[in-house]
Amino acid sequence: MKRTFLLFLLIVAQLHAVALLDMGPQLVVGKNDAEWLPLFKELGAKRAVVSEFTEQRWFPFKKIPVELKGVMRLSPNLGMSLGYTEPEKRVIIVDTKGLLLREANGRQREIPADPNSPAASAALLPILNFDWQKLDQTFLVYAARNGNDWRLDFVPRDPQLASTFGRITALGDDSTMRQLEFRRSAMQRVEIFIGETRLGVEFSPDEKKQFFR
Repeated sequence: MKRTFLLFLLIVAQLHAVALLDMGPQLVVGKNDAEWLPLFKELGAKRAVVSEFTEQRWFPFKKIPVELKGVMRLSPNLGMSLGYTEPEKRVIIVDTKGLLLREANGRQREIPADPNSPAASAALLPILNFDWQKLDQTFLVYAARNGNDWRLDFVPRDPQLASTFGRITALGDDSTMRQLEFRRSAMQRVEIFIGETRLGVEFSPDEKKQFFR
């Protein structure tokens, strides 16, 4: 379970200040979600994305976080690729087939699904795509807004998924996500800070071979 949690503490980042908002009320399809649908549509637009990121992992036995850096590549057709550059080079690919770890020396291996939570790898995809209908099936979604700043909290409906991910929080402004947090407890969490982002990119054949499968 712990290994799965760490492997899924993925996605995008570089430090950017985002206003802190308290957790908002739960969104219910067809009742109070109308004002949020344009944001979901914009965030989930089917376009390739490249983002720099900084990831901080907090553990109960350490006073300072473990920090990693890299580049995230997201393709509507190929899935998500996390190309870590610091402290060591490796690539983690998340797609409909599951998880694939590719080391700097070219060796790669499938990362088995957690037997206690076999749907864990697929559960992240609706968040990456901001697919509101699928999100509502898998998560309780809570939303808050203050001006251009917004906060979305995703709490897995399945208790086993909840024990794997904890609460997932996305923070942003306008139509841009700035920060992502996976929180299992106050002492164990991962914060991902999103940096420079390019939208609508086209991946070359070499990039597809190196960062996807």
